[in-house]
Amino acid sequence: MKRNKLQITIRIIELVLGILIIIATLVLYFMDIISGAESGIMAAVGVVIFNHANNLFNKNNKTKSKN
Repeated sequence: MKRNKLQITIRIIELVLGILIIIATLVLYFMDIISGAESGIMAAVGVVIFNHANNLFNKNNKTKSKN
């Protein structure tokens, strides 16, 4: 039970980090603080983190619904 709570907490943190990176990238891009290449890299990293966490969360939900 404790391990499941830890996994859920980690996945929530990954989702939040992914969303924050995407938002930060958009804000910085429109403020012209960083170059287009750097913002593209940050956006890609944010999307990868978000998708990874979302896939893990969905996989966990499918496993629970089978039980």
